[in-house]
Amino acid sequence: MSVQPTPINPVESLYPVEAPVGPQDAARFLKMHTKTVLRKARSGTLPAHPVGKDRKRWHFYLSELDDWLRSQVITDSHLRRPVEGTTLAHRTQVSLVPLRPTSKSQDAC
Repeated sequence: MSVQPTPINPVESLYPVEAPVGPQDAARFLKMHTKTVLRKARSGTLPAHPVGKDRKRWHFYLSELDDWLRSQVITDSHLRRPVEGTTLAHRTQVSLVPLRPTSKSQDAC
């Protein structure tokens, strides 16, 4: 008598199934107001999944919200980091103008 092992679906074994959460739980996770979360979901700013034909109910996955939140932190910190030796008015100009050596820096060498 031979016993055959039950086949395992490789996708199911690698990725556990995550239950969706509602807008209240998503808002609590993001530390936002529920209306803000729904507004961002409708505009497509926040990763969300509409439920039903009327698209009035939304499901959120905490893993997607976590990824989105981490990307916002990285993006915002890059944009807000000041360039040393510049003022607020010069920050946008400095990033657009390529750096060229001046005659003073050539004389110093």
